[in-house]
Amino acid sequence: MSEFQLAMSLTFLKRDLAVVIQNTKLKNPENKDITIKEYLLIPTKLPSSEVSVTFTELKNDFDKIFGTGSTDSQEATDKIETKLKENSSVGNSFNVDNIKFHLKTAYLYKKTYYTKDGTVDKECNSKGEVLKDTDEPAKWEYALSISIDSKDFFSELSTMSINSISFSIWNTNRDVVKKMMTLGSTDDIFKQLEESSK
Repeated sequence: MSEFQLAMSLTFLKRDLAVVIQNTKLKNPENKDITIKEYLLIPTKLPSSEVSVTFTELKNDFDKIFGTGSTDSQEATDKIETKLKENSSVGNSFNVDNIKFHLKTAYLYKKTYYTKDGTVDKECNSKGEVLKDTDEPAKWEYALSISIDSKDFFSELSTMSINSISFSIWNTNRDVVKKMMTLGSTDDIFKQLEESSK
């Protein structure tokens, strides 16, 4: 039995994330070698509403990565700021950094089993049986959730406001990941409303 693991800690949109790539070898009950390959990207802490990124911070990082002084970058920034100013309630005192971005979660996971079929590694199930053409191969699980805090953007309006907008996309059944996205189904929302009205 041999094992391999590569782990890396990184920060993306001020959110601490961990990346793990792991290879594990084991034998099934028939003494057949099985290799398990796993890939994981996951936040290391629960999200905090205080951790946010401004438009300027995002733009500055992109400039550092792709080169500063790019006319394309400045032109795109000017277009975004102009459009946002047109829709802002505060007119000339508008500040694009009043809009804050929060990364709630970024998650990727895949676990695949392989076995030798002659000299070739072939995907198999957890028992070491090579997948047939009709079997479903391992798929990536993923989740990405970003929220945009826009309270300050609409601060001049006294009768209405869009406090936040969130965007989530996922392909996972793991409850812990859905909780990190603070995701609830419409059924969950109705249950909460029913309980609060009792």
